[in-house]
Amino acid sequence: MLILHFRELDKKCILIIICKKQVIFSTNCIKFPAVYLTILRGTEIWRIENFQPVPLPKSDYGKFYSGDTYIILQTTSGKGGAYLYDIHFWIGKESSQDESGTAAIKTVELDSILGGRAVQHRELQGFESDKLLSYFKPCIIPLEGGFASGFRKPEEEKFETRLYVCRGKRVVRMKQVPFARSSLNHDDVFILDTEKKIYQFNGANSNIQERAKALEVVQYLKDTYHEGKCDVAIIDDGNLQAESDSGEFWVLFGGFAPIGKKIISEDDVVLETTPSRLYRYT
Repeated sequence: MLILHFRELDKKCILIIICKKQVIFSTNCIKFPAVYLTILRGTEIWRIENFQPVPLPKSDYGKFYSGDTYIILQTTSGKGGAYLYDIHFWIGKESSQDESGTAAIKTVELDSILGGRAVQHRELQGFESDKLLSYFKPCIIPLEGGFASGFRKPEEEKFETRLYVCRGKRVVRMKQVPFARSSLNHDDVFILDTEKKIYQFNGANSNIQERAKALEVVQYLKDTYHEGKCDVAIIDDGNLQAESDSGEFWVLFGGFAPIGKKIISEDDVVLETTPSRLYRYT
């Protein structure tokens, strides 16, 4: 638990309480000395639960549930000893309007606590800015479900096999897709995460940069969620019975069958451009 108590010479004070159950972002702000902000350097994440931002355990950093909304504070050192603040509020595709509205309000409150010096960013699932993605190496892990649906922690539930499509040459964008043969295509790189083995499927038309980035994600999944103990297999599109790993891979999909062409959706149209920013005028 972190309890930060800031006090000015004129006896005005501001109290920020960060604990496992609740976070209070005070709106009665003052511009306190930057020396107190050193404890906030790096990345801090809160998830909106019952209209309150709740600190996310460090072990869950990088995992974002589609039914949830999060606030991410990034603090970096600038020139002359000043601190730079970026506040992102991430909106899952299945999160409620109440959650997204709460995140927007709490983002403004947090900015006020920081003296109104933060840059605010609105992030939609699947369309995250490069800046946000750069905080998480090698990528963020999107997951189905959320707090409102009563999800359990990974250690409390049975392992769930997941299929991801992995895109991006510079920054990696992961998307969970249905675990079905129809999700595969010849143009993308896919990661199938099973309890005993992680498979990387390289579509015949996928590029070498995306394959290399996907391999970084595979290693991250192995080290983070399998304690480094699972096997890894690379499956190249077009190699059928040549390797045992390829045979195992297709058995998981009910046996080999031709896969279809890639269907373009709005999720595929993600340009690596200048991220959008939200400004507050006073």
